[in-house]
Amino acid sequence: MKKILFLIFILTKLSAQTEIPKTIENFDLSFGLGMHNSNPLFSGSLSFNRTHGVLKSRKLRLGYGLRYTAFGSAAEVYYSSAPYRITKNPDKVDSLVIRKPLSMSLNASLHIEYIIIPRLKVGFDIDAIGIGFGALKKDNNFISSNNNGQFEMTPFAKPTVLNALLIGDRDWGQLGSEFYAAFAIIPDKLWVRAGMNFTFSEYTTKITLTEDNNRFRHKALMGFLAFSFSPFN
Repeated sequence: MKKILFLIFILTKLSAQTEIPKTIENFDLSFGLGMHNSNPLFSGSLSFNRTHGVLKSRKLRLGYGLRYTAFGSAAEVYYSSAPYRITKNPDKVDSLVIRKPLSMSLNASLHIEYIIIPRLKVGFDIDAIGIGFGALKKDNNFISSNNNGQFEMTPFAKPTVLNALLIGDRDWGQLGSEFYAAFAIIPDKLWVRAGMNFTFSEYTTKITLTEDNNRFRHKALMGFLAFSFSPFN
């Protein structure tokens, strides 16, 4: 009985209504890990974001931020034709195998959170627009059922420069999104976040290949762990 009462006391304390700031600013460091053909994929990001409380309780929060992300693998990764005009017809989709890809992005991001109790919240964020960059990759392999020798089999490729959220396969470049839950290690200051990361990585070849295409995309679903610091609260 004492243990039950103690648990009720702790939950009451955690759920106690404290004033939620109108504006919350966070510096965030995130690490992601996934798999592709039994080989590991990785991502890392450093970001700053600001959320604003809406409605009277301020528990629902909308915000924006700036995020730098690196995505890659120590093995080969299959990238598929990226443009929507091609992906809507699977028979026209080609592949570009990139060995040890490493692409980076700097994107503006959009955020939504809901504070369940003062030390627990859930949220979603997504990159909206920005730039992509990274080294020129030369050890690639172009695979196409429509290539009868008229196209280069080992085209050079670089990360696509423009990143833009246009919904689904209409997107351009490298974009990431996260679904997560977060717990406050130090109330109002330090949070640990965990959830799923969905990243689009994209390379552009130096020459145009079959289907008049030079853009190739890989979609990666990864688990991630992150730490958020709020120095100004």
